[in-house]
Amino acid sequence: MSFGQIYLSFSKKKIVNKYHYTNCTEQYLHMNFDSFSHGQVESKIWLCETLEPLLPSQPHVYILGGWHNLLGFMLLSRQPRAYAHITSIDCDPEAKTYADKINDCWCYDPETAIVTNITGDANTYEFNDSTAVYINCSPEHINNNLWFEHIPPGAMVCIQSISITESGAPWHISNPNATMDEFLAKYPLDHYLFQDTKRIQYNHWGYDRYMIIGHK
Repeated sequence: MSFGQIYLSFSKKKIVNKYHYTNCTEQYLHMNFDSFSHGQVESKIWLCETLEPLLPSQPHVYILGGWHNLLGFMLLSRQPRAYAHITSIDCDPEAKTYADKINDCWCYDPETAIVTNITGDANTYEFNDSTAVYINCSPEHINNNLWFEHIPPGAMVCIQSISITESGAPWHISNPNATMDEFLAKYPLDHYLFQDTKRIQYNHWGYDRYMIIGHK
């Protein structure tokens, strides 16, 4: 192969790679990166550190309102052999695209995948596995609590919410929990393993993050 042929081959590959990179970059520029904000990540680290010692062996985890399924990524990054499967359900069709990309090393091969990201309304699912673990970190964005009613008795549940009640942008709260007492009353459990509040503070402004873990 002559120098000219080598140069031409290299140039074609460079053009193809540049085209692929540009398309990918333009696609992900439209992503809402708030799922990686400090408050979101800090709350999920708190969840992981608290929930992991309480989990049964090899559970199937359902993450309701999973958005980009950053939580699934964090759980598997911390303990990659601890879960039988992680299923994330979110009503936003675009969320699945980003969730699949973030969790691509666990869901790219259908035969060995242990992560499934589903586009759907968690309120319409009839959950029937009482051995599974059900997590919801965004009940304040779900208009009603049918998802909670559909979780079978005895199942392990982990729920987080926030004290912010603003319905407008950027919060878009539709099912507020102004206090921990209101939060506990809305999602009663038969047996509590954990309940606490974490303060997320930024200079002169902040909010409370609630979390409960137990069996329904």
